[in-house]
Amino acid sequence: MNNKALFLILFLSFFVLSCSKNDDDSTQKKHVLKEASNSHKIELHSNNRVASLKMSTSEYKSWKQNNEFGSSEASKALFQDIYKKFEDDYDFIFLILNETEIPEGLPAGRLLNIKNDIAGIGLSIYDNTNKYGSKGRLNAIMELSKLNYLTQGPALHELMHNWGNYALQTTNNAHWGFTGGSDRGQLGGFKQSTLIENGNNSYTVNSFGEVANGGNSVKYNELELYLMGMIPLSSVKPFDNFSEISNKSFSEGKYTFNSSSRKTFDSTSIENLLGKREPSYENSQKDFNLLLIVLTDKDLSDEEWAIVDDQAAEFGKKGEGSNPEPYTIDGVTYQPRKTYNFWEATNGKGTLTIGDF
Repeated sequence: MNNKALFLILFLSFFVLSCSKNDDDSTQKKHVLKEASNSHKIELHSNNRVASLKMSTSEYKSWKQNNEFGSSEASKALFQDIYKKFEDDYDFIFLILNETEIPEGLPAGRLLNIKNDIAGIGLSIYDNTNKYGSKGRLNAIMELSKLNYLTQGPALHELMHNWGNYALQTTNNAHWGFTGGSDRGQLGGFKQSTLIENGNNSYTVNSFGEVANGGNSVKYNELELYLMGMIPLSSVKPFDNFSEISNKSFSEGKYTFNSSSRKTFDSTSIENLLGKREPSYENSQKDFNLLLIVLTDKDLSDEEWAIVDDQAAEFGKKGEGSNPEPYTIDGVTYQPRKTYNFWEATNGKGTLTIGDF
């Protein structure tokens, strides 16, 4: 064998080995540990947006019946197991129950704050990330009680609880209650421009919810966007906050009520109450990573995978969302309502990257 032939064989061998190594590297998923040691079966969808975590039948039943999401030891252990599979690269982890109806005794959705490092929003500074397996990145965890609730449930509402309402005292704890705003808020409240003064402490406003205003069908209002760090405080127009509500009535799409306590807030009074937001609007985080996991006690069907993956694509879209198509689960057809994704709800100022494995 001459030198040229030997060189060609060695070169081709090196090329094949190099390509094989690159192919192996290319199969490694982003944000996923190479040497996973988790005890639950975790699967990743082929579109690299969503995952599923399979519990035993008894574990899944206990999770639902005993309301174990949140600060329970079972919840902490579950999230610690999740972090044995995934890198600490996510700001939020959402769990979605593989259910077509809300299990008895559970809310539609809920969020638990894990860490707060933002001053000036009414929350103290704290960090419980290590209890859930994170090394400091995780802000909050959420559970949604139905498979279609990322787009058709209270996802935007629950996500807002990462930042509010911890700022104002209202008629409904952690929500806006009888508080005005640039529009109806995700956490409730009325549209300030619809307020009519009737005299003798009587007021009328357009229909609104004290704790919510229609799930993902409304955007964040100015005060919510400020607390999130999406806009400066100077962009929040003055609004009223009412307490001591009485004689509340509803007629022809309007609420009429009496209140002997009315406070008007503007940018100066908000900052006097809460202090400066730190980090400021200019330096605040506006782009977030979300890990989305379906909790189940059985392998997901192709139909179930498609439902949650399509929702993830829509909710995390960096652009205007589409009008949702009807879908069928167990022979029942549902017509989803038009909803906003995170980018739309923040008026294009915030993004939410889901999965990205």
